[in-house]
Amino acid sequence: MITRLCADLAEKFPGEPVVARNVRLVDTLVGLAEQVVLFAMLWFLVFVTVTWFVTAKVSQPLEGASYDVRYTCFLVAMIGGAFAAHHRRLLSMDFVSHFLPGKIKCWTRLANTAFAAVIAGVFVKYSYRIWESQAAERHTRGAHEHWMPEAGANAAMLIGSSLLLFHLVVQIIIDLDYIRSGKLPPEPTMGAA
Repeated sequence: MITRLCADLAEKFPGEPVVARNVRLVDTLVGLAEQVVLFAMLWFLVFVTVTWFVTAKVSQPLEGASYDVRYTCFLVAMIGGAFAAHHRRLLSMDFVSHFLPGKIKCWTRLANTAFAAVIAGVFVKYSYRIWESQAAERHTRGAHEHWMPEAGANAAMLIGSSLLLFHLVVQIIIDLDYIRSGKLPPEPTMGAA
């Protein structure tokens, strides 16, 4: 599988520098894992919702289903945002950069990605503080029983922001490796992933 993936990446990005190729491979593998997790969580959402509707009609509704749906939706949103960063599909104000020449456009995109990485790093720092304080609170009051573990729900921001930061740093490394080798990095493709 990895050799086929390497061949696909080599075909999609011919003449790519070595560091960029290896980093892109790791990024692609992480992106595939994110995709699997997203589909699993979406199926979990469908399962919990259908189970809740069936049990609500037949007997007593499923206990804690609203928490499971809420936490899973938040995890889907956070990991989905990281998956969008993996495909360079984040919202950005790059209207002006489309009118710039190649080298300046490359440096502008690099500066925008670095700024987004700094913001994601701040988000990682504060989401870790939130997770840490909620973990301490959980030990004092006890955990609630849900299908979605409360620790996973509390870590949603930390997981999502860490993955987002990872993908942004990978993009910076790839762009810098292209610049170091004297080439312009490929423009991100627009449209669906």
